[in-house]
Amino acid sequence: MSVTIETEPQNFSFTSNPCVFTFSTTNSAQDAFSFYIELTVNGSVHSYHQVFTESSNYGKFDCSEVLRTIVSSDLVPSGAYQVPYTNAICTYSIRVREKYGDPPALTGSWYASNTVKAINGALRHTDWIDYDYTDYDVTTQVDKTFLMLTDFPRSETYWCGLTESMFVGAICSDTTADIVVKLYDVNDSAINADTTAITIPTNDFFVFDVSPTSIIANTTIISGDFDSCYYYEVHISATGGGAYTGNSELFRIYIDNECSQYTSRRLHWLNKFGVWDSYSFILYSEESTRIQSSDYIREKGAWDSSNDWVYNKSQGQNRSYTKTSTDVMKLNSDWIKQDKQQWLVQSLIESPIVYLEDSYNVFEPVVVNEKSFKKKQRIREGLIREELTISRTYTYTSQLG
Repeated sequence: MSVTIETEPQNFSFTSNPCVFTFSTTNSAQDAFSFYIELTVNGSVHSYHQVFTESSNYGKFDCSEVLRTIVSSDLVPSGAYQVPYTNAICTYSIRVREKYGDPPALTGSWYASNTVKAINGALRHTDWIDYDYTDYDVTTQVDKTFLMLTDFPRSETYWCGLTESMFVGAICSDTTADIVVKLYDVNDSAINADTTAITIPTNDFFVFDVSPTSIIANTTIISGDFDSCYYYEVHISATGGGAYTGNSELFRIYIDNECSQYTSRRLHWLNKFGVWDSYSFILYSEESTRIQSSDYIREKGAWDSSNDWVYNKSQGQNRSYTKTSTDVMKLNSDWIKQDKQQWLVQSLIESPIVYLEDSYNVFEPVVVNEKSFKKKQRIREGLIREELTISRTYTYTSQLG
């Protein structure tokens, strides 16, 4: 065998991190030797590439720059429990063949990799080198308690109002699975529970709308159950018949029933795992508008109907041609602890896609204006209040002046 595929990306990786295949050959000494790569994405041949040996008789191919242009993430809830999200993941594989000689020509057989998957995510380098997809892939084939696709600090409290939106994402390579929701009162006594079978997509990646409104609409849990609900827990349970329990972590969400003199502003953003995190800024918010004016200067005088050059007060000299306005909103968080503040500023400010929730399941894209952030520490700050500014993405353009 002249070509050997040595390593492949993990079964689930992220398109904005390296997606590298390595391979070797026994023919690297041939004239003008190179590897010829066929990249297949979502079942169709995408492109061909030529790479050369880099270390002895070994070469590599990183297809992440191709893959990150194919996937996309949009927050478009349909009212269903399971949110359509197929565009945020792709499958990919390669075939390798040798090319050499004078002139160089394709030689020998194709050697195929396995088909793996990549999600529209982006881990920081230290997180990426430590990433193990089996920590997240819910299955009865592995003895683990699997994680949801968020890095929200599990020691902190995740809040959601009764009329606010909330999403969780997971991967599951098992053949069948359920999503389980359990409601509890302030004394930790169970109120009600629901188990719903999941339709596992062919790409094994899904997002659920687990807001109270969605749970009421799509499960056996009724609105009255939330009247005394203090918190609820959501988890994925694989049921494929393997040797192990196949349960994800219990992700706990507390009901935010507190009255406030301020309007709550809830943001949703694409997190590093490619699904949606959420946070409500519940203290004082302030709306303002930034105006840009395009101006010009006219002559001080004008010709009148008698062909006289005259000066008057109504002519005007400095005029605005047109004006454009951008609405801006200053948000303030509640007083929060160190771990939540550090998660919030890094995850939110680094995200390329952010939405402001106007009402349940109605989202407006916004831009977070902050260009830097500080990870504050309890030893100096105590409880922390975070302030940031967002801009609405739709501008107003006036008439011509």
